[in-house]
Amino acid sequence: MRVPIIMLHHIGNPVGTGLGSWSISTQKFSLLLDLIEQKGFKTTTFEEISKVELENQEKKVILTFDDCPNSLFEFAIPELLKRKMKAVFSIPTAQIGGFNQWDVTEQGFASVTLMSPEQLQHLSDLGMEIASHGKNHLRASKITEQEFVEEITASKQLLEKLLNKKIYTLAYPYGEVPKNHEQLLKDAGYAYGISIYQPKERKFALRRIGIHQSDTSKSISFKLSQGYQLMRAFLDPLLMLRRLFKA
Repeated sequence: MRVPIIMLHHIGNPVGTGLGSWSISTQKFSLLLDLIEQKGFKTTTFEEISKVELENQEKKVILTFDDCPNSLFEFAIPELLKRKMKAVFSIPTAQIGGFNQWDVTEQGFASVTLMSPEQLQHLSDLGMEIASHGKNHLRASKITEQEFVEEITASKQLLEKLLNKKIYTLAYPYGEVPKNHEQLLKDAGYAYGISIYQPKERKFALRRIGIHQSDTSKSISFKLSQGYQLMRAFLDPLLMLRRLFKA
């Protein structure tokens, strides 16, 4: 896919213990949106791409938010609406209306309240895409294939019942893509799978671009470019190979 896919989590400071690496300030978020507008990009979603054949994907960008902290309603979502932008929001369905239990129990991170059913319905009504993030935010490498299937199927079914619409996209928890992922997602009825790093990009294992607090106008501009995507196509296989040898 030629469309840059941006990965975001928390917007605003402070966000709590352990979450700094997954957070950017409101100023940095505004810079990102400013640059998207200045470069003539239009935001889209996987749902929209599935329904409409886009003529010029080079002028499209997808903003994705993992985990769905309800604090996004304080600045990020109003800012998107003000600019008439769309985004994709993925949530582990077992924690809808709860908190980031996986972060707290596994890594000792600060507890953050997640979006409620009503907030997810409101986002969907606003034209945002709601995506699955599994049921319990489990690592694919730590569960069986059957457990993975149960996670992504239960999550999709719950969201479709809640929103009364089809769910197109799975955001892999921790970016971990299991073996046979393409067939597993097809069988579960998904159209897209989004990860982080991938040696070979396919529609069921799409690369995403992280935006960090240390990013500048120059680095964000590069990350939005085709040149950056070509660089990732070369570097991601090397990075994944290095991780494999370290494992």
